[in-house]
Formats: sequence, structure tokens, C-alpha cells
Amino acid sequence: MSAKFPLHVYVIITGFLLCSLSVIGCATRPRVYINPNTNFGFIKRVAVLPFENLSPDRFADKKVRDVFITALLSTEVIDVPEIGEVFQLLESQGVAKPQDVTAEVAKAFGQIMGVQGLILGTVEEYTINRTAAGSFPEIALTLRMLDTKTGNIIWSVSHTEKGGRILPTIFGFGESTMSEATAKAAKRIVDTLVYE
Repeated sequence: MSAKFPLHVYVIITGFLLCSLSVIGCATRPRVYINPNTNFGFIKRVAVLPFENLSPDRFADKKVRDVFITALLSTEVIDVPEIGEVFQLLESQGVAKPQDVTAEVAKAFGQIMGVQGLILGTVEEYTINRTAAGSFPEIALTLRMLDTKTGNIIWSVSHTEKGGRILPTIFGFGESTMSEATAKAAKRIVDTLVYE
């Protein structure tokens, strides 16, 4: 004689199996280049330029840049000037797009703003992927830092962050949002600069 279980037991078992099979989030490590001749202990202030946006979300560059700046400041190791000041200096240097920054412009930032580094970034992906198995956020970024004394690249990082699958609330799980995935990506990237 087969045993019969109450309906709630089947719901719990099904929920457990779905959780086991779901994507919990990709904890991949960022790919990093660090100039071996650079002493990052001397980098105390960096300017973050407006990011380039290649994603379908037209505001992704601003969202990601703001979260990245917050992650930098939260280390209490690196200071960041206001973005308004950065825009003004770019305009005074005749730079329409941050990706057009030259070594000379980087040096001007160092002299005028007192920054040791200039960070440029590209948002390559910023989306919620929807599949038959569920939906999950994905963000892909590439950032690099120029030395304001030489204009050379001293740090470069690429990272893709995939959030956990969004599960039905019946199982008691919250949504893994784009903002959560962005914050995780920013922290992982900043950690390569501050702690490696």
C-alpha cells in the first residue's frame, strides 16, 4: 500500500527541487590586469568618467557608474570628485566622449583635480534574461584606469555578474534585482583594485 502525503508536503518538496536546480548566481571572478610597476598605495583620489553604454537599457551607464562610485567611496581608501566637476573638465578639454580621452587629458585631470587615476568604463550588458526556466539579471562591465602622470593603463578589469533566478514568492524567496546584481558586480570589481 503506497503512502499518501498531504498537499503541503508535495509543495515543499517541489520547492526544494526547484531551488536545487535553479541558478543561484554566478560567482565568477573578474578578469584583471594590474600594472606590476604601479604602487596602488599612492592612489588616494580617482576621477570616474561617464561610462559608455552598449546595453539596451538607455540609463544603464548612469545607474552602474553611480553604484560603482559608491562602492569606491565605501572602501574609505579612495576619494572621488563630483561628477559635475568631471563633466566641466571634460568640456574644457574639448572631450565629447570619455572613450576619446588622451594621455594629455589624463594628465590635465591629474594637475587640475589632484587625482592620481582616471577611470573609464563600458556597460556591455544590463538586462533581465527571461527563459522558460525563469528570469535572472545579468550585467557585464569593462573598466580601466589611466595613470594621470603618464596616461598609461595601470588597471583593467572585465566582469559579468549573473543574479540568481527569480523564483515564485510562494516559496518564500525574494527577487534578485538588477540593483543587487549591480552592487555585487561593483564590489567585486572594486575589491580587485583595493585588496589585490
